Amino acid sequence: MPGFYLKNSKMLAGVFVALALVSGLAPAQSIDDALSVDPSHNVDYPASVVELSIESGGHRMPAHLYVAAGAGPHPTIVFLHGLPGNERNLDLAQALRRFGFNTLYFHYRGAWGAEGEYRFSQLPRDVLAVLEYLRNEKHADRLRVDPEALSILGHSLGGYAALASGARDEDLRCVIALSPANLGLWQLDVKRGGGETSSRLKAYADELFMLEGFTGERLEEELAFVDAAVWDTTGFGAGLKGKALLMIVGEQDDVTPVATMFTPVVEAYEALGGIDITAMVISGDHSFSWSRIQLTREILGWSDAHCRGAP
Repeated sequence: MPGFYLKNSKMLAGVFVALALVSGLAPAQSIDDALSVDPSHNVDYPASVVELSIESGGHRMPAHLYVAAGAGPHPTIVFLHGLPGNERNLDLAQALRRFGFNTLYFHYRGAWGAEGEYRFSQLPRDVLAVLEYLRNEKHADRLRVDPEALSILGHSLGGYAALASGARDEDLRCVIALSPANLGLWQLDVKRGGGETSSRLKAYADELFMLEGFTGERLEEELAFVDAAVWDTTGFGAGLKGKALLMIVGEQDDVTPVATMFTPVVEAYEALGGIDITAMVISGDHSFSWSRIQLTREILGWSDAHCRGAP
């Protein structure tokens, strides 16, 4: 493929840091330090955690922001969880904070106590509501957020949400999609009368009591009757033009497999052109269970090079 797979992460991480130093965007710590060393305490502008309530569609969503040390304003990355959100990737959020980024985690409407009901189709709107909140001058000043350097990072169904909302937000700097689901393939399975994938998804959805109003029947109805263009991530490329995009999947992922849910999407974006895309396949299952340090290192290096904002 015209895009490339990063092989030597330590070497490239050093290159990213060097580029940051030349451009005046040097991180507070090196990548190695951000992986394993606590930063010095900043008495005037300490690292902190701020609990937030963000409204979307008239309903409140709980969130918290890991605020980076220093006066800022800081580049800020919004984390998007999957279905239902057991894997929250907060190890990545903490490492990015040590590296000088604010990181925000939230629950979509209807998820884990958030008000409203949970629906796949409203996930991008919830993401856009969070970005709008961070761009509000009052909130940005209070939270030491750089509204010109906002990015999103989503995993699994959150990877779908990252690509979908990234395609709708013209001002995003970076989009990171980890093990991204392509709901277009789920929809095809439902429309064919329900194969193994949709049967498994429906049974799983019926167990997700932490998602308000969400059942296997509701899942099937939503996938079947919403326009395919809403679900198929291969078609989101036009809205991602001009943005930096990082996509990573585990080689052993059997939930969002490389061959069906990852490579076709990467190839579609590369064929379209205009997207600064980095695509990577690394050793790992769907949640990168045995490669968290490698995953974190790759994200830190890439984010340093692409997502910090203007000097």
